Amino acid sequence: MKMFFSFLTAILVLMPTAIFGQDAKVESKVEDGRCNGEFAKFLVDQQVSESRSVAETDKRVRILIRSADFLWKFDQPTAREYFTEAFKVATDRFAEKGFEKKTDKGLTIASPDYRFEVIRGIAKKDGDWAKRLVEKLLKEYEKTASERKWPDRESEISAALYVAQESVKTNPELSWYLFRRVMREPLDYYWYWIPFGIAGTDQQFANSLYRELLAAYANETPRRLLFLSAYPFGNERLFGLDKYQFGSSVPETFVPDVNLQRQFIDVFLNRISTFTSDPENLNRPPDANRHPEPLYMLTALQEIEPIIIQRFPDMLQRHSVARAQATALLTDEMRKDLSDKTKSNEALGRSFEERLKLVEKADEEGKLKDSMIIGLITWGVKTEDQFRRIEPWLDKIRDENAQKETANYFWFLRSKLAIKEKRLEDAQKFAAKVPEIEHRAILIFEIIELQLKDLNDAATVYQTLAEMGRLAGQMENSVAKARVHLGLANLYERVNHVFALDELRDAVKVVNRLENPDMLSTAIHRQIITKDMSFFAVFSMPGYDLEGTFKNLSKNDFEMSLSNARTLEDKYLRTLAVVAIAQNCIDKPKPKQAKSPKPIN
Repeated sequence: MKMFFSFLTAILVLMPTAIFGQDAKVESKVEDGRCNGEFAKFLVDQQVSESRSVAETDKRVRILIRSADFLWKFDQPTAREYFTEAFKVATDRFAEKGFEKKTDKGLTIASPDYRFEVIRGIAKKDGDWAKRLVEKLLKEYEKTASERKWPDRESEISAALYVAQESVKTNPELSWYLFRRVMREPLDYYWYWIPFGIAGTDQQFANSLYRELLAAYANETPRRLLFLSAYPFGNERLFGLDKYQFGSSVPETFVPDVNLQRQFIDVFLNRISTFTSDPENLNRPPDANRHPEPLYMLTALQEIEPIIIQRFPDMLQRHSVARAQATALLTDEMRKDLSDKTKSNEALGRSFEERLKLVEKADEEGKLKDSMIIGLITWGVKTEDQFRRIEPWLDKIRDENAQKETANYFWFLRSKLAIKEKRLEDAQKFAAKVPEIEHRAILIFEIIELQLKDLNDAATVYQTLAEMGRLAGQMENSVAKARVHLGLANLYERVNHVFALDELRDAVKVVNRLENPDMLSTAIHRQIITKDMSFFAVFSMPGYDLEGTFKNLSKNDFEMSLSNARTLEDKYLRTLAVVAIAQNCIDKPKPKQAKSPKPIN
């Protein structure tokens, strides 16, 4: 094997451009004679017919959604029947099972609401139909919302917002309708993330949405208004007492808007004035599991003050009045709560240097806790220098399992940083220290993506892919192993179609040896648990799911991809793979017709 790779490397060093030139692809492509609308429809009809015997309702719903999506172009009435059937099956399932959850390595994860999966499919085809279905579900939600417990309490709201966010580019009219529909509900935490989620691709839309949110919720309580405090400033955290209970990533392209900042501060100061002037609010109990309103007012005003001094000095007088109004509502009990919570937040907000000094001091005094070392990593390591300084402390974690999980997470994060900074040699070295192959694959695939951008580095790409393939071969048959083979198939497709097909075949073999595998999810979890803390993180392997891989490879080789799909023994997965392949046959651009030669006079 070593001799083979040495020989291969020598060839690649000499001819990198020729090898990468295979991306011109084999001439079996989507232009294959059978890859046309008529045959694609036959394939899908055949699979739908065979899949009628699939008993699991979640699988049945997804088959109907994919089939309806495909058939919409050819046979809209039948497609609508499929969507209608899917929604009924999903609704019946919800009536029977309610909000479903599953456990993954001790972490409880909410399962999809299949009703909204159907609506997402319909939204891409018929916005008005999607509106009616969402309205139906939200009305049902409003009847039971007050009786629900977290996290099911706002499930339909979050799902409707996801449909709205997903439709921003394809159907902005539907998005606006859904956003405004949800604005009829009380302001809550979900609005904290939505504008940021949209701003990554369309900040103009996000800014417009934010203005409407301020107008719609101007009379909410000061605490709830703070869910809108982060966006205009581009802050990862909101202002006020609960700032460390929520966090959001800010798009790299995000540009803070000074006008929106002024608008938020204006609304917030106005609300404090009206809230504190209403006698009914003096004895108003705080929301469940929350502190009294004056504490939120004062802590937010304290954080906003430097911004007002620097950017909006004309608002200083109003700020002082608002602060006095809030202070006047404090009781002795509130002052104690404020002091305790402030100390807690100060601890959570400590910098890396402050945390490291506390760890060193605790170690000297014999008071070092595992959670203190783990906190160095989980609360935001930003630089390679910080990683180097933390590394010696990993061996001082006493809990064996926590030590192992923390070390694994440490090397994962360190490799991610090296990838971001394009230090690929370091990235590979650090990735090799991550024992879980699936977690390591995330890193290796990101490294390969960077290597693929350098057409003169073909040998390195092949070596990295080959090493990942070797590691996959050592894994026991599992969903993780199948995912790695699918990822390799996608990446090999960029440089060597034959190798890509080999990996696809290997993935199918693994899947066929598993019982009821979940091949659609790309979520991977990490957890660190000690006596006095727990930490969870979720990563994803985007683009390497079964459907996406078959669709990707079939763009260049319809017949071989279809042949592999048909060898999937699970009817459900086989149907999804075949539909994904068939979709390429109707999505392909129509060949340009040659112009008739002009007659010669």
